[in-house]
Amino acid sequence: MRHAAKHIEAFLDGQGVDFAPHSPEEKSGVHKRWLEAYAAKVKRATGSWIYNGFRWHGFSWDHEAALEGDSALKTYLAQWSAPYVIFDEEGNWSYGCRSERYPDFTHFGADIYVAHHNMKWTMAFTHEQPHIGPFFAEQGRTSGR
Repeated sequence: MRHAAKHIEAFLDGQGVDFAPHSPEEKSGVHKRWLEAYAAKVKRATGSWIYNGFRWHGFSWDHEAALEGDSALKTYLAQWSAPYVIFDEEGNWSYGCRSERYPDFTHFGADIYVAHHNMKWTMAFTHEQPHIGPFFAEQGRTSGR
């Protein structure tokens, strides 16, 4: 767990990202806000906030609208610079971040989420890339791909 966080921190440092780890309470709040913003339809359809073990399955199974693949990555990288959060699927780590460019976690082979500080948008990198994902979603969007 700590090794994964150190790996992420080294990557963020190398990308020029200003970051700070979240306290357990902040991390819990980020997860709750993300689920409320991007998993409400999953919860209504399945009775669970997380479908089939992964948050991003809400996008891959079309419960939630999202862009996928290259169009998702291009849209994500084109977002205006603003504070953002990153966290992993397992809930081992979570950071508040700032940078001029958003980091690309494509080559990590892990489930990593990036979200605008107010949950305006989110990017879900998946361990299944390039076959499934990544996914980019905006709050209130009704269609994706």
